[in-house]
Amino acid sequence: MNLDTADKSGAGSKYAWRELDRIEPLKRPVAERLSDYNEVCRPYDEPTARQQASRCVQCPKPNCEAACPLDIPIAELLALTAEGQFQEAAELLFSTQSLPEFFAHVCVEKRTCEAACVLSKPSHPIPIGAISRFLLDYGWKHGVKEPPPAPDTGQRVAVIGSGLCGLVSADALSRLGYAVTILDSARVPGGRLVNGLAGFKVNRVVIERRVQSLKERGVQFRMGVLCGRDVTLRELRLNHDAVLVALGRTEAVPLDIPGANLRGVCQAYPFILQYTSDAPLQATPVNVQGRRVVVLGGGDTAMDALRIALRAGAGDALCVYRRDMENMPADPKEMENAMEEGARFLFKSQPVVLVGNADGEVTGVGCARTQLGALDYSARNVAQPLPGTEFEIPADVVLVAYGFAPPRLPDCKELAALARDEHGCLVVDAAQMTNLPGVFAAGSIARWPVSMIEVMQDARQAASGMDRYLAALRANRC
Repeated sequence: MNLDTADKSGAGSKYAWRELDRIEPLKRPVAERLSDYNEVCRPYDEPTARQQASRCVQCPKPNCEAACPLDIPIAELLALTAEGQFQEAAELLFSTQSLPEFFAHVCVEKRTCEAACVLSKPSHPIPIGAISRFLLDYGWKHGVKEPPPAPDTGQRVAVIGSGLCGLVSADALSRLGYAVTILDSARVPGGRLVNGLAGFKVNRVVIERRVQSLKERGVQFRMGVLCGRDVTLRELRLNHDAVLVALGRTEAVPLDIPGANLRGVCQAYPFILQYTSDAPLQATPVNVQGRRVVVLGGGDTAMDALRIALRAGAGDALCVYRRDMENMPADPKEMENAMEEGARFLFKSQPVVLVGNADGEVTGVGCARTQLGALDYSARNVAQPLPGTEFEIPADVVLVAYGFAPPRLPDCKELAALARDEHGCLVVDAAQMTNLPGVFAAGSIARWPVSMIEVMQDARQAASGMDRYLAALRANRC
């Protein structure tokens, strides 16, 4: 049921979960969505947010909170919203979360809190994600302030990387009273949030607003600075009480099948950058106007590539994925949006060869059907190609979205002292400290592969570990 047809009676009833339907946020018409890069859904109004929150049965031990990777006090937020105490709910949200505007946009709630809701089977889960977005917008519009930072500890922290992980950890550490400096080789802070994340996911204004808020709190940004070239780790350790390495994913996983070097075969991420970044392009622009686009992969990058290709005038946009829909790693709501906008999906099919013409241009994708086998390290079924099931899909452009390799540290002797695992990720202990005392690591550089919401979780945990370490230093100085 959508907002236009909702019956808003029954709010506040003991049996609201049974008497009231779940209401999905109203989406903009597809034709309108395809003409821009703005957000898809319109926010709840106050009566709808209150009504939907009233469906919560207030479990004594909420499954939704247990499933939440960010420890959000969901039940209390819903109770306040159901009572119309929007100001108090927004204040609670802002006081318990680092960068709440980011989790509200990137969280995969249909696989976490909403999937764990006790109403999932007898009825429909509470729309926790949509209510969180309402509270976020309400807080910003009504001037809800985040709690003031703790008193200055007199200690300094350096954060290497200004992407999601760096911003979340810097936010948490600055709230705790530490003087934080963020260093990044890029010219503009934000990492993939400003270079690669489409506006229909997170509006860049939201990111710029958060960066400005951090600056006003005292966080320093040193942009265009490459660790290992412009500043050494030794210098950072001498001038700071702790250092956090929060570098994100950079290099895309290459396509390793015959024909991968044909013209028209490109990585999806540089294609996405054509439409999401103001930075100079490092790759030749890809024209998809009126062309048949095939996207290989099943993650969020693949969904972005499909949806951007359609906005850029592609004649067809087809996603080829080796597993089934249930095993697809992409956010379910992003896949749903892509389907609504005209993207097609071919499941349980694996590319085995790319076909080209005499001019070296790609003309098709040779695939084989797959069957699902045992679970792999990610708890998903391994896809195995079936002999004798080969077929070909016509294609003018092939966009490869097979994810990202672990981030690489700048090549210098000093950084080589940091211990790494078989994937090249930095080895950390339970507090997320590396083998060098006072040097911590979080996000993709320490845990690969990792989703955006897990990056936020990791950043918060690293900030907590650094806080304990720094508190112990203070205690020893007394």
